[in-house]
Amino acid sequence: MKFGELLREKTDAIVQRWFADVSATYPGDTAVAFRRQKDPFGNPVGHSLRVGTRRIFEALRDGVDAAEMEPYLRDMVKIRAVQQFSASQAVGFVFRLKEAVRAELGQAVEDPQFMFELAELERRIDRVALAAFDVFVECREQVCELRVNEVKRSVSWLLEKTNERRFDRESPRSNLG
Repeated sequence: MKFGELLREKTDAIVQRWFADVSATYPGDTAVAFRRQKDPFGNPVGHSLRVGTRRIFEALRDGVDAAEMEPYLRDMVKIRAVQQFSASQAVGFVFRLKEAVRAELGQAVEDPQFMFELAELERRIDRVALAAFDVFVECREQVCELRVNEVKRSVSWLLEKTNERRFDRESPRSNLG
């Protein structure tokens, strides 16, 4: 059996393990909800994680260009960026795929005929992790920009109100009394 065939055969188990590992990075009840609730409208974050883990793994397995998995990676990382995960926590889920692959392939990872293909798969996973970090930084920059703009709007509104009150007190009308 070839390595690609073995990965295809084990796809469901690998993806389920990876999804469980990613879900476990969330607090207890949240992780349980992600695994139980499969409705995309009732559980959009869990759905995004479920779809993302499958699509990213399938793309890696099939040697598909990174651009094809980027939307799924972006969805997963964007969620984690706004949830105040640290950078390592936000993108660390990608590396858990290596663990899931090794666990599900079992003794096959020891087989010398698969060593090169396994190493290549793990290099592609590393590249996905780097892409995830880029997405994370981009998302965090957007969040910071939104916060700065909100502060600017608040300060601007406060200055306008302050100037209106001062103008009302200094206005010639108020001295006509």
